[in-house]
Amino acid sequence: MAELVDALDLGSSDLCRVGSSPSARTKNTMDIKELKNTEKLSVEWLVTIPSSKINIELDKKYFELMNKVNLPGFRPGKVPKTIIKKRFGQNVVSEVLDKIINETLTNAVKEKKLKPSVQPKVEIKKYEEGNDLQFSASFQLMPDIPDYDLKKIIVEKSKLKISNKDIDNSLSQIAEKHERFTPLKTKRKTKIGDLVLFDYEGKIDKKAFNGSSGKDETVVLGSNKYIPGYEDQMVSLEIGEKKTIKVVFPDDYREKKIAGKKAEFALEIKDIQEKVKKIEIDDKLAEELGEKNLDQLRKKIEENMNKDFENLSLLKMRREATEKILKNFEFQIPSKMIDEEFNFLKSQAEKKDQKESEIKKLANRRVKLGLIINSVAEKNEIKITDSDLTQAVVGEASKYPGQEKQVVEFYKKNPTLMNNLRGIALEEKVMKYIVNSCEKKEKECTIDELFKSDFLQNEKKMISNKKKEKK
Repeated sequence: MAELVDALDLGSSDLCRVGSSPSARTKNTMDIKELKNTEKLSVEWLVTIPSSKINIELDKKYFELMNKVNLPGFRPGKVPKTIIKKRFGQNVVSEVLDKIINETLTNAVKEKKLKPSVQPKVEIKKYEEGNDLQFSASFQLMPDIPDYDLKKIIVEKSKLKISNKDIDNSLSQIAEKHERFTPLKTKRKTKIGDLVLFDYEGKIDKKAFNGSSGKDETVVLGSNKYIPGYEDQMVSLEIGEKKTIKVVFPDDYREKKIAGKKAEFALEIKDIQEKVKKIEIDDKLAEELGEKNLDQLRKKIEENMNKDFENLSLLKMRREATEKILKNFEFQIPSKMIDEEFNFLKSQAEKKDQKESEIKKLANRRVKLGLIINSVAEKNEIKITDSDLTQAVVGEASKYPGQEKQVVEFYKKNPTLMNNLRGIALEEKVMKYIVNSCEKKEKECTIDELFKSDFLQNEKKMISNKKKEKK
């Protein structure tokens, strides 16, 4: 029999009498017996559907096929029912039973005002054509999530205390990472780290190709700007020296016509500059970084510090609020929801040696948090607007510079992805509401103190673990 699909999301119809007694049943009335107590979230029904109801639906389907099917030897619309049953009977019965079961469960759930947490597990207990259908349906209900005053949750709001020393330290780090080059004081050959000015002319099979030549090109040797092996062969050359280097374009090179092919490049070194080892923190550095002078650069650094600190502070409050709502909201979690989340996480796990107990713990946490978020959203009428969804799509698109339009169109054409994004957007909106509702306890701290906090150390650990998993 075909798999039941979205049984609880179908439209209702007046098909059954839920919980009717056997004495009240007629030949056209279905009977649903509750076998398990709903107080513990688990529901199990034994459902009996009379043959008369099934036969009506079967006859409708057979009549539809009789008028639609074309078979050799029979005029259109004149195929006997017996032939239709012989040819298509098994599929027809399966389709009709699925339809009736889906409609029955949908109607029963709505009539009883139940909120299933998962799709029901259906098992046909007894059925022979011409007789009653008996099947069991088991599922778990959504739990009753208690109300909780979010104002009782206290989170620490870090307030930045910036000193001149903090700005000085940031300037020193910028100066260390900043690249500035100066002409060679003494004549020498090129080495890794040098800025090299050169001309080149490339050929594949002795023929020029698209982008094969260039004048006054620059490269910092060791930066891996060019394909593997290119910059290595530019080491130990003097100004004015010419050399032919041989390379092979990678198989995944962006230009498919030359991917995987051997090439030769005739080079001429025109100038060599070496990196300045110590860069002074002055107006010149500020200008090279796009600011008018050093004072403006210091102001810019302070602005960025405040902005970064604010983002980290908000993230810290969100993490703290999350842990506290998970601790304070106590309710029974549907085991089937945990099982489904566990199976999903297990299938997505990149780290093969990850313990099942760890995955189970994470699944429990994610399900519980998801239920809380949905409850807070429902009780406070927090919904995702078209504007919210648009912003979420734009946010996703911004992660792919140069491909924003393609990403937006991709999401528009994929309802499943759009629905997932809607869920993420709702979570963000609800968590923002929760954090805003919490009582804030301000605490002044420096950049160093925030970076040394348990919160940030845990964030660094999570990022580090993700990087290891990807390797």
